[in-house]
Formats: sequence, C-alpha cells, structure tokens
Amino acid sequence: MIAVEDKRYLVVGASTGIGREVAEMLSAGGARVSAVARRPERLDGLDAVPIAGDVRSQPDCRRMVGTAVEELGGLDGLVYCVGMSVLGPLADATLEDWHRVFDTNVFGASFVVAEAAPHLLASGGRAVLLSSKATRRPFPDLSLYVTSKLALDGLIRCLPVEFPGLEVCRVVVGNTAGTDFHSEWDPEALAAALDKWVEADLMSDMGLMHPRQVASAVVFALAGPVFVDEVAVIERPVDDGTFDRTAFEGR
Repeated sequence: MIAVEDKRYLVVGASTGIGREVAEMLSAGGARVSAVARRPERLDGLDAVPIAGDVRSQPDCRRMVGTAVEELGGLDGLVYCVGMSVLGPLADATLEDWHRVFDTNVFGASFVVAEAAPHLLASGGRAVLLSSKATRRPFPDLSLYVTSKLALDGLIRCLPVEFPGLEVCRVVVGNTAGTDFHSEWDPEALAAALDKWVEADLMSDMGLMHPRQVASAVVFALAGPVFVDEVAVIERPVDDGTFDRTAFEGR
C-alpha cells in the first residue's frame, strides 16, 4: 500500500478513465483531493473538491491550481491525465486541429505544472504526467497526437531544469479501455484507421488494460517511497495474437 493519508493532491482530467481512477484511489487512501474537469457534473460521486476548468485556457490553469491550493492548504502532488487527438491523415489536418491537440496535451500541461511547481517544491511533492506508448511506434492517422506526446516528453525533461528540485515522473501508457480518448472520433474515420493499423501489423499483439491498472502505477509514481522518473504501463499481448476490434471500438 502507498501511504497517501492526509496528503494533498490535484488530479487534472478526473472526469473519467485513468484520471477518475487515480482520484478514487487517492481518496480511498485518505488523501485530500481536488479534481478538475471541463464538465464538473462529471465529477459527481468523487470524494474530492470539484473544480471546473479548461486546460486550453491559461487563466483557467492558474485558477484551478490556485483553487486547489486554497481548498487543500497546499499541494503534495499533481497528476496531469488530460489527453486528446483528432483522427485522420496528416495531410488533412488543419491549423485548428493542431492547436486543439497541442493546447490540450502540451500547453495545458506546461501552464498547470508551472503554476503548481512552487507549491510542490515547498512540500517536496511530485508531478506525474501521462505520455503514450505511441511515441515509440507511431500509428497512421494519429500523427498529431504522437507529435504532441513527443513534445510533452520534451517538456517533462525540461521541467526539472526550469524548476530545480522538482520531481517529475513520465508515465508511458499503453492501450487502455474505458476512457473517453476516442469518444468524439467519427466511427467511419476510426474504421478506416483500424484498417490501416491492422494492415501495418500494429494490432496483432494488442491487449487492452483497465484504467485502474494504469492508475495503480500512477499512484505509485506519485506517492511511492522512492522517486522514479519514468514508468511504462504496457498491456500484455493477447495470447492468440487476435486483435479484438469490437473491444477497441468500445462496442
């Protein structure tokens, strides 16, 4: 068990999936938690201080961190679980598409950590940011997402330089079911992308994790007795090499 009792944590992106599981685990362990979501009604049922905010807005990032610090009396840890992508060929991407992805996955992370860093340094706390296995093996039609996560990886390396003494952990996440990551994707675009991924043999050993499995690793990185700067949480290959397409599509 990781000791989190009476510790103070901010979880950004806690409405569903990995972020929600992290918030629930921390609360169950006796921690005091502030949870952020764009739609605060989706935080119902969490034992946490709900904070509405959009990471694509720098003033919102400043406000959400300030509110958490005020409500909790400081910060012992930060988890940034927000991530999104448009789906489609790189040639079809618009400047607006690039802004949406980078504003969420990179710029929001930078704003939130920059606001939280002085409080984390004061308490000896840690920041945990979620990267992706896709940075190791890019998928067609997800180039915007992969590029943004590579940029996030660069940001993670820079943060301890910009904030000396700050402990920052990168958690590399494999394919996980039960998240909202692809909830807004057009079904036809997803079907076309899956055809490409299968043809490129990117899915033959593809298993799916439950968000709680990833959350366990995040909590360890956040509050474990030793500091680790990188954790990889990767799904086990399926036994027979058969990709369950319907599970991936959420059907």
